[in-house]
Amino acid sequence: MKLPQSVSILALAIASVTVSAQAETNTGNVTAISEWNYDTIYEEGGMTADSLMDAEVISADDEEIGSVENILLNDKNQIVAVIAQVGGLWDIGDTHVLVPWEEVEVSEDGVSIPVHEDNVDNYGLFEEEYVTKDDLSYVSQIDDDPTAGFRIWKLTDLLDDYASVGEGTGYGYVDNVLFTEDGEVQAVVVEADSAYGGDTYAYPFYGFGSGWDPSYATYTLPYDEADLDDATAFDYDEYDGLWD
Repeated sequence: MKLPQSVSILALAIASVTVSAQAETNTGNVTAISEWNYDTIYEEGGMTADSLMDAEVISADDEEIGSVENILLNDKNQIVAVIAQVGGLWDIGDTHVLVPWEEVEVSEDGVSIPVHEDNVDNYGLFEEEYVTKDDLSYVSQIDDDPTAGFRIWKLTDLLDDYASVGEGTGYGYVDNVLFTEDGEVQAVVVEADSAYGGDTYAYPFYGFGSGWDPSYATYTLPYDEADLDDATAFDYDEYDGLWD
């Protein structure tokens, strides 16, 4: 359906303001591309968002009980909680749980959480520290995609967003996010448009500190087009991912 011209103009205006807001804030302490390389990330390894969101969830009884559905992070770009869909073999059926990151263990086998049939009620999805309770009448529609609390954001708020540079020049889209095994963001991975070679690049992620907001549909990199000439393609084969 074609939108009315007035609506299209309004949408473009909002997008322009969003990009400008990020661009103005992006003048802070930003690592130059010429000084940024992947050596530390390759050596450290960690977890990709793709593999983390697809990881098996293991219960306190060492049983596979579900899968990771979403990740919650704070304004310091640190994972604070995991949202998982669990159940199946339990009489309660499938349900969503929220587990604080300090209670989560990651290993080659998957994501271990201290949840079992008898304590699952202790890990309800709506923990006020992480998830708002604005309208619980929509809980059945929210499930794995709740509204995050203040300065808490969901990994899905960033993945697949458009990526831009400078004053809003389209660059590509957010393809992945890299994490340390401790849950700290290492980099945001962007798949560039064919006009920029179509390769995949990893960049520092500044989040709230660069004017970004989880509600934005576009992530504006704190660089200009000219800066991208110094970027080198990210090689996943060099990255020691936990499940890759």
